[in-house]
Amino acid sequence: MTGNKKSDNNGQQQQIFSINVQYTKDFSFENVTPASHITSNKQPEIDAQIKVDVEDVDKAKGLYNVSLIVNIHAKIESKTMFILDLNYKGEFSVSGFPDDLMGPILYIECPRLLFPFARNIVATAVSEGGFPPLYLAPVNFAELYQQQLDSKGQTLQ
Repeated sequence: MTGNKKSDNNGQQQQIFSINVQYTKDFSFENVTPASHITSNKQPEIDAQIKVDVEDVDKAKGLYNVSLIVNIHAKIESKTMFILDLNYKGEFSVSGFPDDLMGPILYIECPRLLFPFARNIVATAVSEGGFPPLYLAPVNFAELYQQQLDSKGQTLQ
């Protein structure tokens, strides 16, 4: 990497990993069938999709935007209950790491730090929409990253 690099007293490049800001970039909750209109005692079908997107803001300065994108479609007996779309974003400073670690840092560690906040937004929104809170199960971001690499024919190191 080029640009402003910080060095320690031994001339070694200092490793920087920090969250500068995190925020809800985009959010939508569509309450298609209010809970009061659901008469079935069956468990709803919850289709939750999670995607990680990384954008270089300024590679020379080590600035990256990492988006945790959550899409949820809940239905019961083929009747849609609600649809939730969330793009929770963080701006990270990441520099001083070898190139082979940048992918795992940006696609595993960064979303791992964002996930609890996105999970809380989902639970609160679903609850305030009149349904029992939906707590997303923990996500194995290493596995998600490996699947992404597999689709490109690469492997996690």
